[in-house]
Amino acid sequence: MIEIIVNSKHKKSLLELEKIENILNREKIEYRVLKTSETKNAQKLMDEASSKQIIVIGGDGTINEVINNYHEEDIIYLAQGSGNDLARSLQLERSSSCIIKLINSSDFNVYDVGDVNGKKFCSGFDIGFNADVIERVEKSRLKKYFGSYIYLVEGVITILKLKKYYAKIQVGDNILETNNLRLLNLMLQPYEGGGIRFSNTATGRDGQFHIMIMADMSWFRFVYNYICLLLHKHDKLKGARILKVDSLSVETSQSHYQIDGELVAKDKKMQLKCIKEFYKIKKEENLE
Repeated sequence: MIEIIVNSKHKKSLLELEKIENILNREKIEYRVLKTSETKNAQKLMDEASSKQIIVIGGDGTINEVINNYHEEDIIYLAQGSGNDLARSLQLERSSSCIIKLINSSDFNVYDVGDVNGKKFCSGFDIGFNADVIERVEKSRLKKYFGSYIYLVEGVITILKLKKYYAKIQVGDNILETNNLRLLNLMLQPYEGGGIRFSNTATGRDGQFHIMIMADMSWFRFVYNYICLLLHKHDKLKGARILKVDSLSVETSQSHYQIDGELVAKDKKMQLKCIKEFYKIKKEENLE
């Protein structure tokens, strides 16, 4: 039996579910639907899942919740959120048209996750500017009108009000302490923020965080660097520290951080580690 976890808050996810149900009924494939509700998110629904193969319909937040209660299932992920950054990074088909091929396929890729104080994430972690953008997006009443472009709209507003934070970042015996952190960005996958390629080296399969730190730089330098990211000109970045590590610790004066497009209240000290080969995403046979 196939089990389907769907984010019932999004109309697009429910429409995609209807298409999949029609296909499964036509093919006489047994399935069970588990819908999120006010009291049960996808993480809680994973306690009810018993199949070794599940279909997840939702956005980056939904797949994040699934991964935070993952039991080695084969996942078929159909992204129907506003950002869909994980699907973009993994180059996944996002529609029901391939569902039978995926169900019958024996091929899958295995990906790393990040862990921050026990909470897992698939794509990226941020403090500083990116987390402030997510805070504005979560509070925005315009999200339903702009879709993924809401990140750009709120990003422009946030950059005009650019803040700086205290941060202490420790990698091994090396410590960076600053009162002028603009952005700490850790990527497992290339994309976040509604389609911005923050890393041109991250693959989610090398056991490493791909880190970018923008600190002790002027407003103009930060804006220049962010434009470089938007234009995929990573080689033009100025004054940004670029690292690859599998673990680090972070302290910050910012009240929150963001993972996979979701805002989280920060702990006093955050321990981050990359867990190699944690979850499986099914793909069509011979498709890379």
